[in-house]
Amino acid sequence: MKASHKKDCNYLSERVVEILAQRSKGKLLDLGCGNGDSSLHLKGLGFDVTGADTDVGRFQYHKDIPFVACDLAQPLPFPDQSFEYVIFLEVIEHIYNPEMVIREIARILKPAGQMILSTPNILNIGSRLRFLFEGSFDFFREPSLEYSQKGVQSLQNIHVIPWRYNELEFLLCRNGFKIEGVHGDQWRKPSLSIVGFIFKPLLSLQAWIKEGRSRSKGGVDFSRMNQIVLSNELFYSRHLIVEAKKTKLS
Repeated sequence: MKASHKKDCNYLSERVVEILAQRSKGKLLDLGCGNGDSSLHLKGLGFDVTGADTDVGRFQYHKDIPFVACDLAQPLPFPDQSFEYVIFLEVIEHIYNPEMVIREIARILKPAGQMILSTPNILNIGSRLRFLFEGSFDFFREPSLEYSQKGVQSLQNIHVIPWRYNELEFLLCRNGFKIEGVHGDQWRKPSLSIVGFIFKPLLSLQAWIKEGRSRSKGGVDFSRMNQIVLSNELFYSRHLIVEAKKTKLS
């Protein structure tokens, strides 16, 4: 793993730990836990943590934290309503069956249980500019077919679905969740702050014109969505983080 990517992951993990530090403690599943660093931090906060991932060998804390091997192509190996919390960080962009996995997470959460989900934020200013010049978003630069030919380990790392907030919100809502918080990990570079200072007023003006045009034609109200995707937190953040509450009994 490149050093810069490790740094990004640290920003993300710190932000998620900061969010959950304010929550009441309970049983928490770290789904797609990787090496387990986030699991360890959350256990230190007082959560009853279980790690779960396909790669058993990558998890570093078997002596400290229960670990369950699982395949996200299959139903999750946990009974209904097993956890108060599920964290699902930087996984949904890798999977081919997001509807099934989100339904499974809803199933294993207790009533009003919470999921914290993250994915690369493809709508930050840097990613938008990259798409303008390269035709690809941040974290989605490699040609998928060529990257897949690098080996089995690379197959696990391929980003197959770039999620805008819009589609992610729709996915969660149609599968029993209500989004209650939207965050970024506040990854910033001075150069992007300058670029954002120049371009954000133009994008805000364009969004305002679009809202007015849609209202005048009796179309969709874009104002709520524009407020989210043009917020400073998402405009400059490397990762999109959502808090979602289970609203339906499974």
